[in-house]
Amino acid sequence: MNSFKKILTTLTLLVSLTVGAQAATAYLIGDSTVSIYSSSYFPRMGWGQVFQNSFKITLVVSDKALSGRSSKSFYDEGAWTPVKNALKSGDYVFIQFGHNDEKTTDPLRYTDPYTTYQQYLTIYINDARAKGAIPILVTPVERNSWSNGVVKATHGNYPAAMRALASAKATPLIDLTAGSTAKYTSLGQTYTTFSVFMNLTAGQYPNYPSGNADNTHFQQNGANIIASLVVGAVRTSSNAQLKVLAGYLK
Repeated sequence: MNSFKKILTTLTLLVSLTVGAQAATAYLIGDSTVSIYSSSYFPRMGWGQVFQNSFKITLVVSDKALSGRSSKSFYDEGAWTPVKNALKSGDYVFIQFGHNDEKTTDPLRYTDPYTTYQQYLTIYINDARAKGAIPILVTPVERNSWSNGVVKATHGNYPAAMRALASAKATPLIDLTAGSTAKYTSLGQTYTTFSVFMNLTAGQYPNYPSGNADNTHFQQNGANIIASLVVGAVRTSSNAQLKVLAGYLK
């Protein structure tokens, strides 16, 4: 009987430790470059769709990014509310917006880099911290745009505005704009265009029988490459909060 009780106690302890270890969640909020796509869009994927692959089961990645959203519309439409309500102490929130904030002709999405853009990002930061969660700003991943063999910047002042806010708010920052620019440069224009982004030839994939031309969104290989940049930034960061997060990496 004593042996049975010892075994039962040991099993109960292991279950308790496992449940406790699985308490952390990393939420991703952002736009179509981060979001999840159904199989009908394959090979199109957001980098958040494959992000879980780099983490142990003790961290759950919950991708809440939505196609077409800006920092403003994601909040104004109410998409942030359920994420905020679900947050608990020790969780993480990756925040990547910029692509749709740039749409000057759309008042529902447009934000000014140094005013409304920073204001909406600040809401996410403050709300996350109020719940004991850790916000992480991610500058917008670069598009596939080249001039004379050099990657062109397409996000205007948004990355700089996010960097400035991260400094002012003492918030962890992953500079994915700079990281993706460097990665495209190392891969070269041809590989980046046809193996990272959704530029497909006719008949290459059943979902795109006529081919596809898209220099914003990623195919599966591209999503894996961009996710690895974010993971790499977490793994090598000197930021204390990101060092804790790095402990969840495989």
